Amino acid sequence: MFLKYQYFGEGAILISWPNVIDQKTSFDIVRFNQKIQSLIPQLILETVTTYCSLTVYLTFGADRNRLISKLKEIYQSNAAHQKINPTLWKVPVCYDLSFALDLENLAAQKKLSIEQLIDYHSKPTYTVDFLGFLPGFPYLSGLNPILNTPRLSSPRAHIEKGSVAIGGKQTGIYPVNSPGGWHIVGKTPKSFFDVSKTPPGFIQPLDKIKFYPISLEEFHRD
Repeated sequence: MFLKYQYFGEGAILISWPNVIDQKTSFDIVRFNQKIQSLIPQLILETVTTYCSLTVYLTFGADRNRLISKLKEIYQSNAAHQKINPTLWKVPVCYDLSFALDLENLAAQKKLSIEQLIDYHSKPTYTVDFLGFLPGFPYLSGLNPILNTPRLSSPRAHIEKGSVAIGGKQTGIYPVNSPGGWHIVGKTPKSFFDVSKTPPGFIQPLDKIKFYPISLEEFHRD
């Protein structure tokens, strides 16, 4: 696969894949990131992944030209990397209108009943392509194209922790209270980020998530 390497700011290298969101690219990014973490940990401060890129933040004084050559070598190598064993997480979601702020409007826009929209949203098995925006926020691919919806033109100042939302071709879960511009279609009682735990978040890139609907009574019972 052809990758593009370029300077990013004063102390990082941005590695870009073709601008396509798919599981093959996600797997390639995770595997390359594992190799980098394993083979040159002394040269990097951290790495950040997205759908189609990997940013490598370097230790002070690292020679970026030499490091780009090294990164290309690592990518092409057969160096051992941790076996990727995605976990399937079954996540309860309450689609009650008291939580689902945008469910009625979204159903009307798509000419669907609320029950149909919930069915379309909860049926797929989603892939965690990467974590970002907020600590533990999973960007999930696999949304039924019927539900693809541009983000809100005016983001909300406050979205509650656990809110399940649709933005563009993606769905995701707000792990903490925050501003947000996605359409809220439900809420999960499951906590996705807790600083008192080690690690604070339990899901990883390439994991799978399957939503299943629960009632308001079940939500409060959990």
